This record gives sequence, C-alpha cells and structure tokens, in this order.
Amino acid sequence: MGCDSRVQESLEILSRALDGRDRVVVAYSGGKDSTALALLLLDWIDLSGRPLTVTLLHGDTLSEIFEMEHWARTFAGRYLEMLSRRGSQGVFRVVRPEPWESFYWRVLVRGYAAPSFKWRWCVELLKRRPSLRFLSELEGNAVILLGHRDSESSIRARALSMRTRSCPLTPGSCFAYYMSLDGGTERVYPIRGWRDRDVWAYLKEWRGKLGILDQLFHLYGYGLIPARYGCWHCTLVKVQLGHEVLGGGHLYLEAVRRIYRAVSDLPELRATKDRGYSRQGFLLAPARSLILNSMVLAEKLSGIKLYGLDESRIDGLSLREIFLEIPEEEADRIIEKVERTSGGDPLRVVSIGDLRDLERHRKALEKVYEHPLIKEDKRAEELLDRLL
Repeated sequence: MGCDSRVQESLEILSRALDGRDRVVVAYSGGKDSTALALLLLDWIDLSGRPLTVTLLHGDTLSEIFEMEHWARTFAGRYLEMLSRRGSQGVFRVVRPEPWESFYWRVLVRGYAAPSFKWRWCVELLKRRPSLRFLSELEGNAVILLGHRDSESSIRARALSMRTRSCPLTPGSCFAYYMSLDGGTERVYPIRGWRDRDVWAYLKEWRGKLGILDQLFHLYGYGLIPARYGCWHCTLVKVQLGHEVLGGGHLYLEAVRRIYRAVSDLPELRATKDRGYSRQGFLLAPARSLILNSMVLAEKLSGIKLYGLDESRIDGLSLREIFLEIPEEEADRIIEKVERTSGGDPLRVVSIGDLRDLERHRKALEKVYEHPLIKEDKRAEELLDRLL
C-alpha cells in the first residue's frame, strides 16, 4: 500500500471519528508521528470544509532533549495560525508533572532507580498522570487523536492491541482497529498502520509548504536514522539515538544517562527490600550524589543546560536552585516540607550536603567503572575520571 493510500485510509478514519463532533484533542509530543498526525488533521479540515475546535495537547515531561521541546513549541505556534486561516479555533495546552513528580526530584530526593520494562515509573509520573489531570477536565464530546503506530516497536504494537477492540476484518475496513475507550474517553489512532516510510513521505509533501519542518527533519537526520525522542535520561533503550543524531555536547548527556543506568544496576548502591519483583530498593546517597554531580559536569563540558531543572519551581525557586545553589539548611527544609505534604517517605531522603559533596562517596563508587555501559562510552569514562 502506497503513502497516498495510507493517507486516504486515515482521512476516512478521521471522518468516522469526527462524525457529529466539533472538538478534538491532538496529543502532540513534537515527534515525527504526532507532527504527521496534526498535519493530517489540517488536510481533513481542508477536504471536509468543517471548522473544528482543536486542542494541541503537549505533554512536557520536564525531561526532553531541549531541541525537541523547542521544536514542539515552534510548530505549535505555526499550527495555531494555520488553524485560524482555515476558520478553526486552536489552543496549545501544555501539561507537566508536578515538581515532586519530576525525574530530578524522584531520583535525587526519593532515590528512584532507572526504570525497567517491569517498572516504568517514568511513564506514569511524567506522561500519563499530567495528561489524565487534563482529560478529567474535558467537557463535551471531544475525541482524542494519538499518533501511535504498530511499527514503532513490538511493545507499542502489543499495547495498541490490548487497548483496541478485536477486529476480525482487515485493519483498513474495521474502525475498532483504530479506536479505544479509556475511562469513557474515545481515543483514535488514525495512522496506526503507517510505517516509517509512510510518515516521512507524508512529511516531505508538507515540507514544501511548511519550511519550519526542516527543523524536524534535522532532528531525525533527515529520516536516515531511526531515532526516537523522549526523555534525555531514558534507560529503557541501550542507546539514545537522539543524542547520537545531535552529537557534540549531547554525547555528554548520553554519558549521564549511562551512569544513571550503571549505578541502578549495582546492588551495593541500592537499599534492600523484602517485597516486590526485585529485592533492590531505592538508590543510596553515593549513587544519587554521582548522578547530581555528573549532570553538573556534563552541563559544564557540553555547554547545554538540562531541560527541566530551571523550568520546574517550588516556592518560587527552581529545582536547580534547590539542589545546587541555596544554603543547605534552606534546601533541606524545602525538601522536608514537600515530602511531608506530597506523601514522600522520610527514610528515603538524604541531606543536600550528602548529594552535593561527592568527596564523601568516592570509595563506594569504584565499581561503577566496571559496568559495560561505562566501558564502551569514552565520555562516561571521562566524567567518572574527572569526578572520582
């Protein structure tokens, strides 16, 4: 099936999903798939002549690679203009995790170890929970469009199969293949059957009309590299290809990601527990101190500020100020207050002094060098050499 056939099929799915509706939410991450989906909706508006009220819903995890976050907001601004020219209304809505649900807080304050496929805490806290808070406020008969595709990964394909209804017919002739109900909210996956080549072919058609798409093509190596973007610290992949595509200073962020994975894999740097699928519990102070100090050094060597440290704030202070800059006593008081009011476990908390002062933990961290992810990455070794 060619790209034109895929597009036509997806436009028909949109017609069916939007029948009798005038409000739609587009889940927009900024990646190639959600960008193609957003543009597909514009094509549908042009063909149908029907104006819509569109919410471009962006989940800002406070953990994105900065260039992707910047692109998402650039596209959103232009997209709202294109909707307006078509007589449709548009709004860009950004949802974020609470500061105490962010990656930085959960790792440095609560000692959360690197996620695994059995324990994907990051998905729940950084993505799902903020979006559900927004969706719970939705009124009327809005439908949610998502750019998930079966061919993204076997995990995504299984997840989609579990969410959507069974379909005894071929996908193209069965609407159940493209939709699911979650908490009474209808979710539709119009490009579920597209492959990478279909996405890029469609985006290339739009590129001539929308010059800013060059930024997106650059992020993906012009479609030549199968990069997937998400949180810069994601440890559910062996290599974060987004770092590889952008190169330069981003390779130091890749080094920090590997260090996080390495300390999470070492039992000596984890508390023990007697319940759950694993007997390894939260990260101990040496591991957290190494993560914090490796982030600081990576920023210095790369010239790149980690997104989220400055954007997430508590009592008017950024997480950067709390973790790195204000007096230790004041930082400890803020953390203690937040943990007390947000359901934290005081046994997990260590003092800011213990986090900032890596000198106290050097001996406990010697085995980190031996982890395979460190041995195969010269920048990870460089960070450890400078720090330890």
